[in-house]
Amino acid sequence: MKTQRKKINNNAVSAVIGVIIMVAITVAMAAVAYAYFTGMIGGQKSATPAISFTPSASEKTITVTTADVDANWNDIRITFTNATSSNETLKNGVMKAGDIISLLAQPLRGTVTVTIIHLPTNSLLGTYTFENV
Repeated sequence: MKTQRKKINNNAVSAVIGVIIMVAITVAMAAVAYAYFTGMIGGQKSATPAISFTPSASEKTITVTTADVDANWNDIRITFTNATSSNETLKNGVMKAGDIISLLAQPLRGTVTVTIIHLPTNSLLGTYTFENV
């Protein structure tokens, strides 16, 4: 009786080479993921500036108490909202401590809510509600 040998496919890649290729692909994917999640690649994200406000209900104003050196009014959206409508105010230039947002300079009256948003990061800097504007 003759023994039959299995024919080996000589066209295939050896198992060792296949494992080496799979490990290399895994290492490359891990390196790309690491670079992406640590911020080495991709867009640079701007940080929200440290800005604080002090509202004055009696004077109907909001005063900038502190602001980072690079804070700019062009990056800030100030929205006034009452029960029936809303209005936005634009300010230009560099933001500094002592700058004032006046509610009396805008047309809305009654109970007015002021929302201040930093546009590049879409961060809420503050929400203030004033009665009897």
